[in-house]
Formats: sequence, C-alpha cells, structure tokens
Amino acid sequence: MFRVRFLALFLFAALLEGCTCCAYLNHMFNAERLYDEATELRTARLDSVPDETQSYPSGEESQKYEKIIEKGSRVLERFPNNKKRTAEAVFLIAESYRHKSDWPKAITKYDEYERYFADFDSMRAVEYQRAYCLYRNQEYNISRFALEPVVASKDHPYYFQGLNLLSLLDEKSEAPEQAIASLEAVLADTSGTPYMKGKAHFRLAGLYFKMEEWEKAHQHYNAKEIENLNDRERETAGEQSAECLANQKKYLQAADEFKALYKVEAYEKKRPLFLVRIGEMTLLAGRNADAFVIFNKVNSEHPKTEYSSRAYFNMGDYEQTKVLDYELAMSYYDSSYIARSISEFGKKSRERRNALRQLIGFRDQNEEAMARKDTIPDMKKFFRNEFMIAEIFLLKLSEADSAVTRLTNIIEKAEDSTTVMRASYARAFVYDEFLHDPDTAEELYKEIIEKYPNTEYAKQAQANLGMNVTMKTREDEARERYMVAESLWTVASEVPLNKMDLVDSAYATAFVAFDSVYKEYPQTQSGIQALYMKAVYFQMNPNRLDSAVAIYRYILDKHGQTPWGKRAAYLLNMRNAMSDDDLARLRKRTAQNIENLEKKSAKYYEELNAKPEEKKADIISKEDEILENTYNSMYDFE
Repeated sequence: MFRVRFLALFLFAALLEGCTCCAYLNHMFNAERLYDEATELRTARLDSVPDETQSYPSGEESQKYEKIIEKGSRVLERFPNNKKRTAEAVFLIAESYRHKSDWPKAITKYDEYERYFADFDSMRAVEYQRAYCLYRNQEYNISRFALEPVVASKDHPYYFQGLNLLSLLDEKSEAPEQAIASLEAVLADTSGTPYMKGKAHFRLAGLYFKMEEWEKAHQHYNAKEIENLNDRERETAGEQSAECLANQKKYLQAADEFKALYKVEAYEKKRPLFLVRIGEMTLLAGRNADAFVIFNKVNSEHPKTEYSSRAYFNMGDYEQTKVLDYELAMSYYDSSYIARSISEFGKKSRERRNALRQLIGFRDQNEEAMARKDTIPDMKKFFRNEFMIAEIFLLKLSEADSAVTRLTNIIEKAEDSTTVMRASYARAFVYDEFLHDPDTAEELYKEIIEKYPNTEYAKQAQANLGMNVTMKTREDEARERYMVAESLWTVASEVPLNKMDLVDSAYATAFVAFDSVYKEYPQTQSGIQALYMKAVYFQMNPNRLDSAVAIYRYILDKHGQTPWGKRAAYLLNMRNAMSDDDLARLRKRTAQNIENLEKKSAKYYEELNAKPEEKKADIISKEDEILENTYNSMYDFE
C-alpha cells in the first residue's frame, strides 16, 4: 500500500514538473519565434535605408519586440530561481529594447545580465552591446570604459566590432587620428573577417573624405574588401570615390567611375544622378559638345525632374560664364525653372535669369549713353550702373572675377575721388572674402590707406588687415570737438543759479565751442548737431528767439533728414501754431515776469542785509497756565 501511494505521489509531481516545463518552453518558444520574425523585418528595413542610425522599427516590428518583452517577463515571474531560464529571458528582453532603440532600458537589462548571469554564454555579446547602447545614448566616456574588455583581447568574438565602435567614439571626441588608428588596427590584423575589413575601409575612407585627403579616401573606397558590403554601402563607396577624383580635378577619370556605376543594375534608381554627374565631369574636362549631348539625354529621358532642371542649369551656366551669351543662358535657365520649379536648381535658375535681365538693362543704358554724340553722358549715373553690374556679378551670378573687372574699369575711368575710393575698397574686399587671395587683398588695402588717409575706407582697411585703427576722418575729429563742447554745456548746467554771472559765462563758453565745431566741420553730423545746440542756446534767451527760429529753419532746409532736422521741424510746427499777437503777448508776459522777479530779488537781498531785531520772550500769565493745564481737547468741547 505504501509503495502504491509513493508511486502515485511521484507520478503527480512529475506531472506538475512537466506542466511547468511545458509552460516555460511555450513562452520561450514563442519569444524566440517572434525574435526571428522581427529580425527578418529589421534586416529588410536596414537594407532599404541610407543610414542605420536614422532608422527606427516599423509598427509590426516594434509590436513583435513588445511581445518578446512580455513573454520574457512572464518567464522571470514564474521561474525566478531557474538561472538558465531567466538568463535567456533577460538577454532577449535586452536585445528587444536595443532593437527598439530604447537605449536606457536596454542598458539596464544588460547591466542586470552581467550582475546575475556573468558566467553564461551570452556575456560576451552583452559586453559589446551594452557599450554600443551607451554610445547611442551619448554616454561616450562610460561607453569607452565598457568597451575595454571587448578590445582587450583578439579572442573576444566582438573584437573587431569593438575596434570599429572605438573609432566612432574617437570621432565623437574630435580625435580623428585615434579613430584612424583604431580602424588601421582592424586592417592590420590577419584574423579579421573580410566583412569587418570592408567596414573598416569604408569608415576610413569616410574619415579621410571629411579631412579632404582625397587620394587616401579614394584608395580605401576602392579596396577589394568593399565588395563584401551591402548594395547601399557599395554604391556610396563608388559615388564617393568618383567625387574624390573630381575634387582632385581628375574629371575624366571621375566620369569613367560614374559611368561604371551607371551600368550597375542594382543602382538603377540613381542612374539619372550618375548621368548628370557624367555630364558635369565631361563639361569640367573641357569637352563641351559631349557634355551637352549627355545633358540633352537627361532632359529627354527624365523630363520634368530635378535632374533635368540640374542639366539645364549647367547648360545655362556654361553659356553665361564661358560663352557670355546671356540671352541663350536665360533661355536655359527658364527651361530649368520649368522642368522643376521647386528644386534647388530651379530656384537658382530663376534668380540667375532675373539677375541677367537686370544686368543687361544696366549695360544697355550705359552703352546707349556713351554712344550718343549730341549730349554729354551723365557720368554719375554711368558709374552707378557699373557698380550695380559689379554687384550683380558678385552676389547673384557668382562671378567674382567679372565683378573685379568692372570695379577695375571704374577705378581707371572715374574722375570723382569718392567713386574711386569706393570701387578700390570693394575690389580689395572681393579679393579678400570671395576670391580668397589674402596677398592681393593686403596689397590693395595698403594702397587705400596710403592714397586715401583719414577716410572711412582707410579705417576699414586697417581693421580688415588686423591693424590698430589710427586713421581719423573729419567726422571723427568733429565728434571729438563736439564732445568737448558738450562737456562745457554740462558744466554750465550744473552751476548754482545764485551765481548768475558764472552761469551766463559758462553757457557763453559752451556756445563758442559749438560755434567753432560747426564752422570747421559744417557738413559732418557732429557739425549739424553743434548748429542745433546754437539754436537751443538762443532759445534760452527771450531776446534771441528770432535767431533760434532762423537756425531751426536752416537746419530743416539743409539737413531735414537728420535727427536734428526732424527735431527742428517739430519745434517750428509748434511755433507756427502761434499768431504774431500771441507771440507779442508772450514777450510782454515774459518781460513782466522778469521785472517782477527783479523786484522780489531786490526785496529779498534788502531784507537779508538788514540787521535782525531782538526778539522778546512771551509772558504767560498764571491764569493762562491753569487753563492750558486743565483743558482736555478730547472731551471738554464746551
């Protein structure tokens, strides 16, 4: 009987154990199946995007990762004491968070795995993936620390991925040399896989490309291991390789590489761009007719596209800059705009077409004016048009050389010194900022300083050369003189009124200073302001109001657009609102007030100089004291 009971209990326990085992297998089986399905979706997604770091899981893929996290969490709840089962669940949860780009939660789970399951097989993967998640979470210093066990030994299964991540961290720390060293280490190791070496070549080429070391970049983009990368990375490598040659001005070789890319069926979507680049390289190589044939092929095969707009733009640019046929150039620019008005090249074409139309208008005006023999040409207008043409060449047509030619023509032909100074400074500035020729710019700046000292152009030339600005224009000198006069006026306003003789003298001194500023610098802003202060001085004296009005009218007529001209207009409008009778009454009232003030002042000084009388003490009677002491103001109202 005992044996039967024992056997029954044993069978019941086995049944329970089988049920729990089935539950675990069910959860983990579903989690792993979902993970495989999500991996397929992730692979397809990454194959179709240009940059893995800018791609995020789709709705379906994200939902599968959520279910994996749910299944793994149930395993952790039901089997907390079974380390093998919980380790697998924690790892799958961490991987799911990583694929969902939820870096903080992934890092937390990887930390949990290392803390409790460091002896399990997935620990090597955890070490690298945690460092990667820290990098993506922008915790660069901690990521570098976490990466140390990965790159410490070549036996680590993620050693080469670790070196690649280390190079990314070096890039973020603005240390491209260290990043290059890390990638070179991958290439130097013979045990590295062809795929990892291809990734290293690709990254190295990108670093050299950013550093504008075109030859090294071109070498790595054409490394044999690049063939092991996916289509997207191989296409990028081929395109950047051709651009490296273009930057070295090896235009025909660059065209050949673009032709090779054009023939690859996998890059069919990029063929219109490659065809345009072939035409551009051919044009830069000097084969103009061949380039136009290629551009016309783009226009016929891909009409109304951005590529067609770009092709027409290049044709217009050639006619504008090389042939100087502006009418034909405008026709091509119109075609570019019609092909794709919202594209970059469509917008640029419209701007250039409008600029060329303006340029032709100014040019025709000048040619017509100089061709007339019956009238004397307006040279002021002529050179103003020349300045406008130079500005259009520089800012709207990107032809700095043509702008310099126009400015040089102004300098040689203009007789007005102001026009010559302006053109000379503009030419030096173009060499400095647009042609990037500091030697020629320095020579031209120094010439301006020598020929036109004490001018605004000379001052700015000194500033552009990094010199101490020692030049002083007449405006600067006038400003200094005005500040002295203004300080005298301030001193006069602070003299006590009981010292009237000193007050009058101080204001008179300030008036003389303002008058001298205006006489010596009448056309400067400070000179005009000094003249305004003269009117203010006259206005303070009732007997000189007519003089103040005359000065205000002069300022309004001659310098009405200045702040002082506008202030003078305001004051004159206020005065014009008064009739002559009102002005006469105001003068009479002012005279009466002055007379009254003089009488009161005389009486005041008379009383002040008189001898003071002795004051007698008041006698208070006894009765008064009694009344005063017994009176209560709060209650005794009677």
